[in-house]
Amino acid sequence: MQRIIAIVAIVALGVSFASAQSCQTCLSDNDVYCHNQTSYQNCMKNAPVGSVVQCPNGTVCSNSDEVCVSSSQLTSTILDVCGTSGSNGAMCEVCSTNAKYACVSNSSYARCSSSGDLLTSNVYSCGTDEICVIQALSIYDTLCVPACAAEFVDISATCSNSVYQPITTTAAPATTPSAEEKQQACSVGEASSSASYFFVRNTDDSTCNSYLYCQKSGTDWVALFMTCGSSKPFFDTTTSKCVETKPASCS
Repeated sequence: MQRIIAIVAIVALGVSFASAQSCQTCLSDNDVYCHNQTSYQNCMKNAPVGSVVQCPNGTVCSNSDEVCVSSSQLTSTILDVCGTSGSNGAMCEVCSTNAKYACVSNSSYARCSSSGDLLTSNVYSCGTDEICVIQALSIYDTLCVPACAAEFVDISATCSNSVYQPITTTAAPATTPSAEEKQQACSVGEASSSASYFFVRNTDDSTCNSYLYCQKSGTDWVALFMTCGSSKPFFDTTTSKCVETKPASCS
């Protein structure tokens, strides 16, 4: 009987959930394409258009109408879309305002401190065949829900990763180009593009994970170093987009 009640509750929950919002895709909530936590393009016809815009200092790219918001404005519905959890999900490992818990994998969670920090000294597991869905907590006082019920109404776990891995901070990779190298790469790329802005591969990166956004400004270039997310880790020079499978041009 309890199982049936849980399934009915999750079905109702599915109706109330906002559609998924992901990094490096056009967001359904505000028609924005977040390249990373601090830069975005507008979207039309489900494709990014126009110049890349940098968010003001202290703000992140979100699914809100304001696009760039401070961390204090993040909630269970206003998301840090590109997050800091290795693209495991916009709300993965995120303690929202006044939240007591956060999902850290698709079947585990951790507590949040009163100041909003994630306390990962103890990570708790959901029950057998349950997934962690953070939105369920505010509605049904539980964030572990039956996987079968969630699948039935097409609700996904908050985190895409199956195992929690602590976030580590590393220095910028050695393949990050210098200002002069960025200018040169954009100048070379200009020959094959007639657009006012374009993307070029960072040829010093053998993994094809990074690329440059180029836009002419007088005689110089506005050149931004960018990287693909973990779900689409390769930059494809043919489509000028990040893709899941390593393209033939990456060699």
